[in-house]
Amino acid sequence: MKNKSKLYYEDLKNEVNNKLFSVKKIFWKSKQFNYDEISQLEKKLNLNKIYAKLLHSRGVNDQNYYDFINPKLKKLLPEPYLIENMEMATTIIADYIINKKKIGLLGDYDVDGITSTALFVNFLKEIGCEFEFYIPDRIKEGYGPNINALRNLNKSCDLLITLDCGTTANDVIDQFSNEGGKVIIVDHHLQADKLPNALAIINPNTESDNSHLKNLCAVGVVFLLVVSINRELKKKKFYQNQSPNLIKFLDLVALGTICDLVKLDELNRTFVKQGLKVLKNSKNNGLLALINQTNILKDLDEYHLGFVLGPRINAAGRVGSSYLGVKLLVEDDKKSREVMALKLEEFNTLRRKIENNVILDAYQKVDKNDNGVICVSSASWHQGVIGIVASKITEKFLRPSIVISEIDKICKASCRSIGDFNIGELIFDAIEKKILISGGGHKMAAGFSIHQSNIKTFQEFIIDKYDSQKNNIVKSFDCEINFSSISKDLCNFQNKLAPYGQGNTKPRYLIKDCYIKYPKLVGNGHLSCFVEDKFGNKTKAIAFKAYDFNLANQLENSGRDGIDLIISVKLNEWNGNDSVEIQIEDAIEPN
Repeated sequence: MKNKSKLYYEDLKNEVNNKLFSVKKIFWKSKQFNYDEISQLEKKLNLNKIYAKLLHSRGVNDQNYYDFINPKLKKLLPEPYLIENMEMATTIIADYIINKKKIGLLGDYDVDGITSTALFVNFLKEIGCEFEFYIPDRIKEGYGPNINALRNLNKSCDLLITLDCGTTANDVIDQFSNEGGKVIIVDHHLQADKLPNALAIINPNTESDNSHLKNLCAVGVVFLLVVSINRELKKKKFYQNQSPNLIKFLDLVALGTICDLVKLDELNRTFVKQGLKVLKNSKNNGLLALINQTNILKDLDEYHLGFVLGPRINAAGRVGSSYLGVKLLVEDDKKSREVMALKLEEFNTLRRKIENNVILDAYQKVDKNDNGVICVSSASWHQGVIGIVASKITEKFLRPSIVISEIDKICKASCRSIGDFNIGELIFDAIEKKILISGGGHKMAAGFSIHQSNIKTFQEFIIDKYDSQKNNIVKSFDCEINFSSISKDLCNFQNKLAPYGQGNTKPRYLIKDCYIKYPKLVGNGHLSCFVEDKFGNKTKAIAFKAYDFNLANQLENSGRDGIDLIISVKLNEWNGNDSVEIQIEDAIEPN
């Protein structure tokens, strides 16, 4: 009989052998399967093994298949009162509405905060409640409520509500409350040790909340609050005619949910899936003006939310006027909407230009021979883009990154992590040691303020906190497939699994023994080619940003020996015709 240590050694050896090391320095492994459950899916739903594996790896079985493929909000929408303090906040807000009091809204400047504010504003407009809204300036005021903004709103409003912020603003909220101000916090961010002194805090991520709705972003919480307020107003006979149909707001919920990168669990996936349906016939004319400005010619999907519409709304807060996104999404005048949509397009063009310049400069400052946390800074970097730059650096170098803008003596920084390294803990530790002025975040992302004179001390503090040689980056592919499985039918089945995002990634496949034909540089660092199998079957392929890594070199020089690829597949539509295209994500290093 084998002893325990020998069994452990063999298990460890098998685990290593089951991972494939790639050109991008990633360990790829197949998702784990219960083949009895896969067999059930094949038999009961009449599916082939690949499709059954795609479903199984997403937690789908023959019992919940139809809820996953076509989720119904009527069935899956939770009781709003499950969130702590929801009932109390609903009663307070409904009473203010009934008594014709004015409500002030203060939202964050990102897409989640913008859509949260726009949803609430449009609801209040429809029911005839007087309101005012305010979005703080990212550069001048920073994240969250500040005392001057609250005081100014309070001059004309009877009740204030913060949206997508406020949970960690203890000093500001406590001061405002001590001055007699009335404020409700609607948020989803993690709390500090103590909570602010507000009338009510609606946040499924507070330590005492037991709703199990922790994956909601702010606009999801706002939607549940509006559902609850609407129900309370109906109960109190507030509506003389018909009450608002809240389903029309799901386009905003979908936009905020995708852009805030929250996990697409059952509820969030339902919000996005149904929100995309609403978007096809959207009643939000501001959103339609932005869509027209971007010249999107086909049905919108989660890609358009996250990479086309979201960045344009975000651009206003990054390099322009933070309130412009909300103004567009609540504007009644057609001409004004068109002007604002064009302005957002201009801001986004400016944002890209600034971002590209900072990225090029930041890449030059990275020590490629180091294995630790990347920390780069400059006095010429715009604060509005450092978060995006940090993400790009982490993606390229596969190491945690910190990007500091030294424009002012009190500098701003953005941080991004990778794998299991908790960047938030690192920042909280530096705050505790008085190296940083303030900051916050979570495992994968954080931000902080630091005196310019302390940057060198901070850089010394993070030495040896991370070693990329000891922290392997592991990703999963769904399953191995043969070349013959790449088809329109596969693409059509994948569409049933959408929308994709955090927690429901687009399927990736391992395909072995491929041959690269006619590789060439296209666009900004992409590689176009044909992928061929040993039988001569070939399909058009593209590897985005291949020249930013060693991937292009590996593909171009794979030769006659063939190469194993990590791919995704999609239908490429052009001039009314569609064809299957391979997207090469990575290549496995030859043994």
